[in-house]
Amino acid sequence: MAEFSPMMQHYLSVKEEYKDCIVFYRLGDFYEMFFDDALTVSRELEITLTGKECGQEERAPMCGVPYHSSEMYIAKLISKGYKVAICEQLEDPKEAKGIVKRDVIRVVTPGTVVETNMLDEKKNNYIMSIYKQGLYFGMAVCDISTGDFYTTQIKQTNNFEKLLDEIARYTPAEIVCNELLYETTAEISKIKERFQCFISHLTEKEFSQDTEKIKDDYKIIDDKEENIEDFSDKLFCISAINGLLEYLNQTQKIKLEHINTIKMYTTTRYMSLDISARRNLEITEKLRDKSKKGTLLWVLDKTSTAMGGRHLRRWLNDPLLDISEINFRLGGVKELKENIIFRGSILDILKKIYDIERLIGKISYGNANARDMISLKNSIKQLPELKHLLEQANSSILKNAYEELDELTDIYELINKAIIDDPPVTLKEGGIIKLGYNSMVDTYRKATTEGKQWVINIEQKEKETTGIKNLKIGYNKVFGYFLEVTKSYLNLVPDRYIRKQTLTNCERYITEELKDVENKILGAEEKVVSLEYDLFIELRNKIASQIERIQKSANIVSTLDVLCSFAQVAEELNYVMPIVDNSGEIEIKER
Repeated sequence: MAEFSPMMQHYLSVKEEYKDCIVFYRLGDFYEMFFDDALTVSRELEITLTGKECGQEERAPMCGVPYHSSEMYIAKLISKGYKVAICEQLEDPKEAKGIVKRDVIRVVTPGTVVETNMLDEKKNNYIMSIYKQGLYFGMAVCDISTGDFYTTQIKQTNNFEKLLDEIARYTPAEIVCNELLYETTAEISKIKERFQCFISHLTEKEFSQDTEKIKDDYKIIDDKEENIEDFSDKLFCISAINGLLEYLNQTQKIKLEHINTIKMYTTTRYMSLDISARRNLEITEKLRDKSKKGTLLWVLDKTSTAMGGRHLRRWLNDPLLDISEINFRLGGVKELKENIIFRGSILDILKKIYDIERLIGKISYGNANARDMISLKNSIKQLPELKHLLEQANSSILKNAYEELDELTDIYELINKAIIDDPPVTLKEGGIIKLGYNSMVDTYRKATTEGKQWVINIEQKEKETTGIKNLKIGYNKVFGYFLEVTKSYLNLVPDRYIRKQTLTNCERYITEELKDVENKILGAEEKVVSLEYDLFIELRNKIASQIERIQKSANIVSTLDVLCSFAQVAEELNYVMPIVDNSGEIEIKER
């Protein structure tokens, strides 16, 4: 039997490593799928099935999608429950010797989607890990598009029912668990039946209880946002965290810098709502058709930002039990309800703020483009005015917001100096960097527009300086630009001229000045595009180093958005602030 072609051999080796995925194999401007993957994708996406020579007698089944519009196709496959491994070209085909180097750069799964057009802007997309040991559970959950990361452990009576309640709290798009839980048929079947999410498993080894693996890279905080140092009684949490981080490392292939804080909470901090209660109360979706309209969320959601929408949903799913925390929030709602002008001014600002959390996620991933940077800049631009407004606040929660809000002016200035106000979508077309930001960019830009005039000016200057009236500047692909002097004027040629070529009737020379101009002109467009790309990556990395600061300000903005939403609803529906205490009594009075 004939061997497969070298390219197909490499494809098959990649497929062997990612057996549970559909492999998107980059060939030029397309992602190609072969053999069973091609049959699957052709059927699921209703695209044409063709064939490709592969070194065998029969052509390999093949289908493909354009790489620039691949997100749409990947989204459809993910929605149908598939995992997609993206095998990208790692070098320029023009410069490659032999087969172009390719490797999987990322595995996209239902819980690891970060593309904004594939996500509900006002809903978190969670991936959850569950660790089972005996009758106890550890759980970790993360939205990698925002960096939110929570963990808890369940060591109570009715542990499995409590686990189901926690899953219901987050409704994850994907669950990864240890082998013990995966092989516990009754439990895993119940999870699949109730939540209908994608479930996979890792080995027990990958759910390690090694605290050192996470202590150095992550800030671990408790319910009160205080650092946790002692993990001796939280080892189920540690196992769940390590399992989730291992899975993210295997699928995302990069360090996710925006995931920097892990919040450990106790299940007793929030009101326990079982699955039936959540369904019947219709907190976030209708019982009958799972729509939002008519739910508690629908009534209360007047948020102006995507971040605020997600923050509101979290608050509704996690009803507080601590009276001081409840009154802390209520104080802010009361102030914003009573001070309509104050609230209106805040809302005017909030409406100008983009989804900072997911913009930061894109920056961390390294897929943020120049337009994303402008969105971030325009959002940060609103923070000084917001802080100035909050200076007049009286309630504790709004005072805290004023004190803790970072205006991020340095980051604003960094972006403002570097990126033009209306940049192109793609990064490799140039036209991103502002004039004045980098001298070489300015020079290359001039070269592309003024290069011809530069050559004319040099020619005129040399005629005047040397007295060679018929001197002219020419160009060919071998020598580039050159000065041409006829034999009759050779006696006027200055010593600074460097001979390049002798012809029958003339001599050809270069000068340092002409060579310098040539270097600037030739390939100036290509050089400026490459340089602009490098400068953008440098800028993006600088901003990525400030992620924690940006996240903190984003959280304050989203909290303000929720408080304003509550205040607006209270005003429209004539709600009053309740007095919350420890009496255990509910007393309702008419006004």
